[in-house]
This record gives sequence, C-alpha cells and structure tokens, in this order.
Amino acid sequence: MVTSRKPGKQRKAHYNASLHTKRKRVTARLQLDKPDERFAGVRSVTIRTGDTVRVIRGDFASGGKRHGGKRKAEPLTGPVIGIDAKNGRILIEGAKQSKSDNREEAVPVHASNVVIVKLDETDKLRMQKLTDDRS
Repeated sequence: MVTSRKPGKQRKAHYNASLHTKRKRVTARLQLDKPDERFAGVRSVTIRTGDTVRVIRGDFASGGKRHGGKRKAEPLTGPVIGIDAKNGRILIEGAKQSKSDNREEAVPVHASNVVIVKLDETDKLRMQKLTDDRS
C-alpha cells in the first residue's frame, strides 16, 4: 500500500520492507499453455517453488551471448527451484552460466521477467483460493 506520493519514500519503503512483505511481491503474470476455466479472472500469482515459468525478457528469453546461448533461440522454460525474496529473484532449472574454472552456476532471474505457464497444484489451499468465485 502506497502511503506517500514521493518516489524516494516509496523506494525506501520498498527496500526496507519486511521479508514476508517482500515475499508477496514476487509475483508473475499467469499465461497458461492450456487455457483453464478455473483460473478465469486471475491475472497474476505469487511464484512458488514447483511452478513452471517462461522467461520473456533478458538473455534467457532469446538466447543471447552473455550466457553462451545462441541468438534467436527459444525462451527458457523450466520449473522454479528456488526463490530469493529479498532481491525479488527466482532460480529456474536450466538458467546457468559457466564460470572461469568451468563450473556451472545458477543465474537468478527477476520475477518481472517471467510468466507462469503451469501452476504447481499440490497445495490444495492455494488452488482453492485461486479457483474460488471472485464476483
């Protein structure tokens, strides 16, 4: 909730927010591969471990040279394996880069650069909240 009009105060509040508040901000748009009537009216969802996401911005969206990919490649799609709520970033399976000693290291991707293409439906309470009638 915005309590001030001043951008500096908004940035400060965002930076100094508590961790449980920052966790709720790690959200992404819901663009399912197969449309589902149960989620009609749901636009964005908090990202959880197990959700499958597709990168739509950055080097993992179209290949790119930075991480050793080929240009014009398909966007990276994979399950979320970890979440960094403090920085608003997520770890996706397959988002890796090689270090100078040829070790592979996971690359965090900001949550605003992905869309959710498949939800993890193991949590019944989460599914109930998403599929309830919101009229």
